[in-house]
Amino acid sequence: MTKDRYLLICNTSDGLIAQINGVVTQLQFARRTGLVPVVYLHQRSNMFGGPNPYFDAEQGGNVWDYYFEPIGVSGEELERLVAGGRVVTLSTASELQRLFRWEPESWYMNPFGYYRSVVNRADGPYPEAWWQEQRDRARPFLSDGTIRFRRSILAQVEAFAAAKFADHTLGLQLRGSDKFDFGVGPNLSRKIVPEEYFPHIDRYLAAHPDCTRIFVATDQRQWLKVLEAAYPDHVISYSEISLSDSDDNSFNRQDKKAARGGEVLCDMLLLSRCRHLIKCHAAVGEMALVLNRDLPFVDLNYASQPMTARSRPARWIAAPLIWLAARLWSMVARGGLALDPVVAIDGSEIRVGRGKGRSINTRTGATEFAARAPVLSKRFVSDGFDWLLRKLGGLCFGYAPRGS
Repeated sequence: MTKDRYLLICNTSDGLIAQINGVVTQLQFARRTGLVPVVYLHQRSNMFGGPNPYFDAEQGGNVWDYYFEPIGVSGEELERLVAGGRVVTLSTASELQRLFRWEPESWYMNPFGYYRSVVNRADGPYPEAWWQEQRDRARPFLSDGTIRFRRSILAQVEAFAAAKFADHTLGLQLRGSDKFDFGVGPNLSRKIVPEEYFPHIDRYLAAHPDCTRIFVATDQRQWLKVLEAAYPDHVISYSEISLSDSDDNSFNRQDKKAARGGEVLCDMLLLSRCRHLIKCHAAVGEMALVLNRDLPFVDLNYASQPMTARSRPARWIAAPLIWLAARLWSMVARGGLALDPVVAIDGSEIRVGRGKGRSINTRTGATEFAARAPVLSKRFVSDGFDWLLRKLGGLCFGYAPRGS
């Protein structure tokens, strides 16, 4: 009988919903390759060594378990499987970026990489069918019980909704703080200020006089105050310690890390219970739509796009090369390029390879990158694919002010 092999999911991105995205893309990869997943988001699980902004040693060594039921084995059983040579993990941050940006079969929470170069889903009219396809890729992991929220999180949501929600509650999701262009282009990375929400809110309230509550999920305290002043008898909110008063995201603070993550998840779950959602392009609002397929919404980053995307001449060559390179990389990744055997797990130190192995947690800060891989190593090939695709992607589109 063939023994199961296990995929250790021990690296992801930074924001909590982005971490869910990273876990799901690896769960998809595990199913495509016949591996049994084990999720372990340790203290340095942010892109191979960066600090996980929600890690709190008092809450335990696995950030995933703060908010969700465990996925896979842990403790002594995991150590036994590692000793038996049955656990593998992604070999480099480039392979994780591949699943986020260049694997056509992944769940995309952002239209970047493949879906902004080969096809552009970031600019122009809202691509409803494409977004529903992406959400449908994530939903099975919720519906089949792979991803289950902790009862404590669900209890907080139930209590708040029972106390504060009305029969008809409108949801607003606003993202400010450190929202920037991480590959989606100037239209989707644009911050939508509260004043841009006002016409949409006013029209909705006029059309639905029975709507007596507006639930606001935001990362900006000053934006919440603006909305409270504009709609004093309607606005309710849940988060407090996760709010920021500046352009610095609150998850960079060193206090109450795990608790801030809990507020983010409660915001997301509460948004999914609203009657209608007015959102910008950001992870919390998008995940609310994953949770509730029937939730009507408008995305203001698509509703108003001040920049026009213009296909560059080189795109006619670059896009087919991206299509080919992405599929070639996917094929060799499944064939073994993406994975290294795990030889040791010691807290936040994960070692892979042979013998004592090498550490995969080679970043020492959020903005520092791993040392270059040895020439012709598997990591070198993966990093080369990532470099090539990023360069080709940069040749595809330019932008000009709309109407110019």
